[in-house]
Amino acid sequence: MAKSLKARIPVQQRGIETKEKIINAAMTLFTEKGYHKTNAMEIAARADIATGTFYSYFNNKKEVFIEIIIRVFKGIAENVLLKIEFKTHKNQAANYNELRDILHFVVTNILQAYRINNRLFKEILAMVLLDNEIEKIRIKEEKKVINLIVLVLQTYKNSLRTADIEAAAVILLKFMEEMVHLIKFGSTDIKEKRLLKEIEDLMCRYLLIEN
Repeated sequence: MAKSLKARIPVQQRGIETKEKIINAAMTLFTEKGYHKTNAMEIAARADIATGTFYSYFNNKKEVFIEIIIRVFKGIAENVLLKIEFKTHKNQAANYNELRDILHFVVTNILQAYRINNRLFKEILAMVLLDNEIEKIRIKEEKKVINLIVLVLQTYKNSLRTADIEAAAVILLKFMEEMVHLIKFGSTDIKEKRLLKEIEDLMCRYLLIEN
């Protein structure tokens, strides 16, 4: 995406705050109305700034949307994977129980992220199918999350069934995404609590060496 010279990166506090207002306003509108039914003028109005001010920070609404996608994946990484506390055990049983607890933590917190932003996630998924550039951004940001999952699994590699940790990380993330979509967006009569239990049990059977 070619950027014009007028879009700038703020360095002073006032400019940073203005950019944040734009992003937050856009996130609200994309969630309420959808990407295609929102325009720059509406984003500026919701942010309580002039339309010209919007174009001082972003060339178009697509740039704001891409910024939001980056923040969504960054939020999952920071609020879920970077909050995991690692312990080193020589005892395999301790590793098994700890990693099982970590899987529970990851599943429940990713679900919470989707619960808070479920309509926004729908917009992201829809735009990924329609826009190749946005799909590339999603892949790039998703890779960062996968790399963090790899770091988690490598810490407990002696307790894992698989030797291909990177492939396991991809499977783990994609499986969680699909199951979260089923819980939040799908149609099923099975209660969320029952599904979560089976998701965690299935992950443990796939990843962990039973003690």
